Amino acid sequence: MLAFNTIRMYLFVLIAFFIAFNVHAAKLDEVQRLKLAYPDNIKEITPSYITWKDGTRMLIRSPVPFADLISSHIYHINKALGSISKKDVIRDRYEPFFRKMYGSTAEEVKKHLVTIYWMPKVFGKRYPLRVTAINGIDKKLQHISSELEKLPPAYLKFVTNPAGAFYWRNVSHENYLSTHSFGIAVDINSHYTNYWLWDHEKSHKPVSELGHHNQVPQRIVEIFEKEGFFWGGRWRFYDTMHFEYRPEFFIPT
Repeated sequence: MLAFNTIRMYLFVLIAFFIAFNVHAAKLDEVQRLKLAYPDNIKEITPSYITWKDGTRMLIRSPVPFADLISSHIYHINKALGSISKKDVIRDRYEPFFRKMYGSTAEEVKKHLVTIYWMPKVFGKRYPLRVTAINGIDKKLQHISSELEKLPPAYLKFVTNPAGAFYWRNVSHENYLSTHSFGIAVDINSHYTNYWLWDHEKSHKPVSELGHHNQVPQRIVEIFEKEGFFWGGRWRFYDTMHFEYRPEFFIPT
């Protein structure tokens, strides 16, 4: 009887695992774009985990009961890294992924920060920005800076006085970190941009009637996005001063 129960338990575990694998395999396309976007950091992505270049594995959560427990045991998942899911990727809420890549604390992030000067041919050294060197983000921003310097003078007011780069903090009124915390985001001149909350407070309209407001020329957006920096003006709750390095958003799923 004991042997029968043991066999039955193993069969249950095996069946649960294969169900988890097949259901979870459908998620692979959503998460796979992360490997394409960050090839210097990620070695492999399977339906159950991400293998980083240092050999550690991060769990990709499954909706199937017990599947994560089985995967963690079989694949030797590093639980300290946290986990992500397809839903996290869709909702843009996969902070553990960025903590692993850029640093899990402010001090860890700071180890990779470098200082670049924003549009130095125009502004000299007036605007130093601290950004991460991981994924070559410092070099990408320098290239963006050079391209912006070539624009006609009428564009300068939008890109002068950048509001910030590295700043370890949560998103306002939220419990998750801003991408500024990782040194991968830059805000351009807030005097010529729009933020949904500011517009909401000025208009006294319900959020549902707020609409979408923007002053930033499309040419500036194109220069940033060519280097993999996603524009906050594309969000439903828009933030048109904001650009963050998110190359995964430009890879079809």
